[in-house]
Amino acid sequence: MINFRNDYSDICYPEILDAIKENLDQINPGYGVDDHSKNAEKLIKEKLEDENVDIYFIHGGTGANILGASVGMVAQESIISATTGHIEDQEAGAIEACGIKIETIPTNDGKITKKLLEEKYKSFTNEHHTVPRKVYISNTTEVGTLYSKKDLEELYDFCKKHDLYLFMDGARLAHAMANEKSDLKFKDLTKLCDIFYFGGTKNGLMFGEALVIVNDNLKKNFRNLQKQKGAMLAKGFVTGIMFERLFQDDLYIKGAKKAYKMAEKLAKGFEEKGYKLAYEFESNQVFVEISDKDIKKWEEFAYFEVGEKREDKFVARFVTTYKSKEEEIEEFLERI
Repeated sequence: MINFRNDYSDICYPEILDAIKENLDQINPGYGVDDHSKNAEKLIKEKLEDENVDIYFIHGGTGANILGASVGMVAQESIISATTGHIEDQEAGAIEACGIKIETIPTNDGKITKKLLEEKYKSFTNEHHTVPRKVYISNTTEVGTLYSKKDLEELYDFCKKHDLYLFMDGARLAHAMANEKSDLKFKDLTKLCDIFYFGGTKNGLMFGEALVIVNDNLKKNFRNLQKQKGAMLAKGFVTGIMFERLFQDDLYIKGAKKAYKMAEKLAKGFEEKGYKLAYEFESNQVFVEISDKDIKKWEEFAYFEVGEKREDKFVARFVTTYKSKEEEIEEFLERI
């Protein structure tokens, strides 16, 4: 079977496993205060060209989103998200369980634009509404589209003018930055977000996300919040070891670039065979409209996910990874 189900079905990069093996007999202090975690923080700060950020290693994406969404918030405040946002549609109400209401914006491509945000912001008019305090976006979006540097500049500028925090879910940030057309650089990130994270779970780690806090107003007592939300690992040094290796030798971006190349080949193949892409192809997630007959046939030799229905078609998602092979893509396209 050819795997297009997701980008977290394998264990990890061989380099990550090697790094863990090298430290197998080492004794480390717990809760993220070990030397590996400190060195990983140092490497990430060097990549960002910013020494003033705080970095915390979290076990997974939902935990990172709970922390990113809840820090700096009080009960009457809300977070704005696209209707397709992961925190709105894929996390079992985890954010609302923290007492934070999610206010949604419908979009055509998963992206919140400055215009859409401005229109939504104007709808909060009196004490009968929540007070918007934070904007949640993900890069890539849930439908595989990207935020450009200009997109982020416009959103961040609006947020600063209206006392809003901008929180970017970076579970697939490597895949966003792997696009050859992406103009977003590492050093831009701390200038365009108040808080964001580098995803590891969907980019070759066993697990783990690196949450980066930029805004000083969100830094105080964060470790207490991390512990309270169940997001502080006793064996935090394991995450530290993995991120320490991930941010050496450009490993963070290498695998994502390969995944992008494989997705590009797949997307072109779909179009050449007359299939319509459901969303613009920009990352390692390819969405295509297919029939029920196609689904039944393709499921005989490939793993993929089927989502929304559009008239007589279904939107199917195909995800490539650093392990995807060119011959697998060619075999799949030949068999469909």
